[in-house]
Amino acid sequence: MDVAQLGATATTADRSAATEERVTEHYERRGRELWGLARRLGATDEQAADVVQEVHLRLWHEFQRGAVIDDIDAWAFRVAYRLVMDQHRIGRRVQGIFDRLVAGRAQPVVHLVEDAISLWPLVDRLPARERVTLYLRYRADLSFEQIGQVMGITTASARTYGSRGIERLRTMVHDGEGVAR
Repeated sequence: MDVAQLGATATTADRSAATEERVTEHYERRGRELWGLARRLGATDEQAADVVQEVHLRLWHEFQRGAVIDDIDAWAFRVAYRLVMDQHRIGRRVQGIFDRLVAGRAQPVVHLVEDAISLWPLVDRLPARERVTLYLRYRADLSFEQIGQVMGITTASARTYGSRGIERLRTMVHDGEGVAR
């Protein structure tokens, strides 16, 4: 290793240590408030703790790649807010899928939203186009128009694959396939 490489390594190590110090300082100074925001927005204790960790992991990544963040507090609270809102959106989507699957049934198979997450293994057993359509719609939050563009099909075809997939899932749930009893 020559002198230039040693200098670059020392600079990288110094930068890494400085990044770690800045993130740790922010965590100690604002972690409790970020956790409180997440709780106020409806996250559980565990989810709020995960949000705080994810915020600081993202902050560390931003610093490592050399990003300049003018207002670290505003950035961190915006990221925390968005993470919690993403959790809510996913929960609503799962509940929506679940509601559609059990629509018209006298006795729902599953009672909790957490149990409805187990539908994804059933989705994995669908034909490829239906599986991809449901994934893009309910996991990636794409519109049917966007799904059509991704898959190289028309918007109407994307809607058809989505409807067929939902119908197959209803049948699977009704028949008790893959449902823990």
